[in-house]
Amino acid sequence: MMAEEWPIAAAAAGAADASVRGAGGDRLPTVRADFFLDPAQRLTEQERALMTAMLHCLVGDIADEIRAAIPAATGAANDGANLGLIETLSGARLLDRAALVRLLLRRADEERIATAARARSGRREARVLQGLVSHTDGAVSAAAMALILGRGKRRDRFGQCLIHFDDLPPAEAVALVHAVSAAMRGDLAAAIGSAQADQQLATAGADVLSCHDPASSIEALTANLVRFLSQEGELADELIVAAAVEGEMIFVAQALSRRSGLAGEVAMDEFLSGDARRLMALFRIGGVGRQSAASLLAAIGDLLGINDPGRAIDAYNRLTEAEVEDARNWLLTDPAYRSAAASLGKADG
Repeated sequence: MMAEEWPIAAAAAGAADASVRGAGGDRLPTVRADFFLDPAQRLTEQERALMTAMLHCLVGDIADEIRAAIPAATGAANDGANLGLIETLSGARLLDRAALVRLLLRRADEERIATAARARSGRREARVLQGLVSHTDGAVSAAAMALILGRGKRRDRFGQCLIHFDDLPPAEAVALVHAVSAAMRGDLAAAIGSAQADQQLATAGADVLSCHDPASSIEALTANLVRFLSQEGELADELIVAAAVEGEMIFVAQALSRRSGLAGEVAMDEFLSGDARRLMALFRIGGVGRQSAASLLAAIGDLLGINDPGRAIDAYNRLTEAEVEDARNWLLTDPAYRSAAASLGKADG
């Protein structure tokens, strides 16, 4: 992908002046880990920059909300203060949370695929979703409008992708708000005393968390639209393929989730797995026809990590009904169970 198709939003993380880097052995553990990383698994500069920018904006927004909930005389928002908070939290590894990084990476993947898909199709706007705003069914129309407005809130004035506070899982929202509050404690305690600072930060954090609304996450808004389309009998293969051609990954995953009975998170994981058999199993579980599966692969298969559509379609054909049902039952189990089973399988060789 050319750089102009996906502009770098911020300087890469850790792009410090080389002249101030330590030259001693203290860096050895980090250097060894980095040196032997599989190049295929390493973040690209675009991914690193986008994930860094999204994280900085998210933490800054939370910090601003906390400050706004503290008496005005004791907290003033500024970009320098937010950058300092991020450095403090990063140094303490309080931002190194699996679910948070997973969300950042997923958004980077979605943005990469959407940008490339729309460039191919020549469509810079989401015509499929835009068209649903004028749907004859009022519920579909309203849900489509709510989704489009929600997507608008997840872009800055330059069109850069953002993560909204509501997109965080509840546990991550709680952890991040408290981490940011704790990072603000030192300066506030110096101004008004530790006891009062703790009280005000606790109250402010609770106020911010009371506004967290998972039902307004981009996944929930998309699932709502998909539900109404399904009720109208309009969640057809043609709509799913048309959305995929425009790079609407969340819509496609939620549509497959609805048709397969799988959780949206699970459907997205399988859809973006880069594994042809897993993707074909998802299509079979979701009742996607062979021709539709082939059309989707022809349009964006390589963007999903499927570089041989013919082999993927062969996997689609070879899957028996029993294997499809086995895959469905496996994906319906708890993610913690699947993770543990996979770890045990690796341990057993």
